[in-house]
Amino acid sequence: MPAASVGDVRSVTMADVAREAGVSRQLVSLVLREVGYVSEEKRELVLRTAEQLGYRRNALATSLASRRTNSIGLAIFDLHNQVYADFADGVLDVIQPAGFQLLLSTNTRDQKSVAAAVESLIGLRADGLLLATHIPGELNLARLLAGTPTVTIGEDPDIERVDAVHGDDRLGAYQATRHLLGQGHRDIVYIAGPPTQQNTGRSSGYAEAMAEASLPTRVVEGDATEAGGERALLEMRRSGTLPTAVLCYNDSTAFGALSCAQRERLHVPNDLAIVGYDNTRAASYPGVDLTSIDQQARAMGAHAAELLLERIADPARAVEKLTLAPQLILRGSSSFYRGT
Repeated sequence: MPAASVGDVRSVTMADVAREAGVSRQLVSLVLREVGYVSEEKRELVLRTAEQLGYRRNALATSLASRRTNSIGLAIFDLHNQVYADFADGVLDVIQPAGFQLLLSTNTRDQKSVAAAVESLIGLRADGLLLATHIPGELNLARLLAGTPTVTIGEDPDIERVDAVHGDDRLGAYQATRHLLGQGHRDIVYIAGPPTQQNTGRSSGYAEAMAEASLPTRVVEGDATEAGGERALLEMRRSGTLPTAVLCYNDSTAFGALSCAQRERLHVPNDLAIVGYDNTRAASYPGVDLTSIDQQARAMGAHAAELLLERIADPARAVEKLTLAPQLILRGSSSFYRGT
C-alpha cells in the first residue's frame, strides 16, 4: 500500500484514497462531502478505502473552502459566575442539535479585554458571536464586529444588525424591593454592581419602588463579586449603618453578604433580609436558601442562539430585540421579617 499504513505519522489525503481506490480525486471529494451523484458501487468503494487507510476529514481545510466553521463564539464576563454557565447551557441546547460547536472566551469589564475577547473569536473564524458580557460605552463594537453576525445576551448596545436578548432589569429589582417592603422593611439598601446597563436598570427599579413608598434610597457600591458583597455589608456593620434588608445586584454579591452576615452573627432574615438577582443554582442550596430574581438565564441563552442562527442564515433580516420577564423566587433569606 503506497499511501499510508497503520502507524504512519503523516495524514492520509483524498489523493491517497483516490490512488488506492483507483478513482479520481474529484470523485473522492464528492463522496466524502456527500454532494453530487455517485453510483452506490463507487461510493462504497471510496468509503471502504478511506476507512482502511484511516482517512480523517480535514475540518480546517473544509471550513476555509466553504467559508463556514460550524462554530459559534461565546464571550462571557465571569467564568466563576453560575449565571454565565446557565447562558452557555441554553446556547448549547440550540446549537448542538444544529451541528455547531461552541468556542468560549472570557474577559473583564475594561475596553481592552472585551475587544480582545471579540477579536479572538473572530480570528478563530466563528460563524457568529454571542456576547454575554458588559459592553463598555467607549468601545466601538460595530467597527470591531465588522459585519460578523452577533447577538448580545443581557444587554442591548443598540447596534445596527445586532440582535439582543435581555431581561427586564428594572421590573425585576422593582419586584424584589416591593417584596421587601411587603415584609415590613423600611430601611432597604441596594448593593450596586459595576456601571452597566443591567445595574442602571436594577438601580432604577429599586428607586422606583422606594419612591412609591415615600422612602429614601440608599445605594452602596459593589462590584458583582462575593468579595464585594462581603465588603459592602461589613462596612455598613462597622459604621453602624446596617439596614434591615439588602437587595443585591446579583447572586454573587448576595452570597458574599450572606457569608458576612454569618460571621457577624446576624440572623437571616430576622436581623437582615437578603435578596439576590439571577436565581443561580446555588441560591436554592440548603443553608443558602436565597430569595432571588430569576431572569431566565438558560432561556435567554437559547433564544439568543436561535436568533444568531437566523442571523447567520440571513444577515440582512430585520433586527430583533427580545425582553424576558423576570420572576421573584421566594426563599428563606427574606420571607420571615416582622418589622414595626
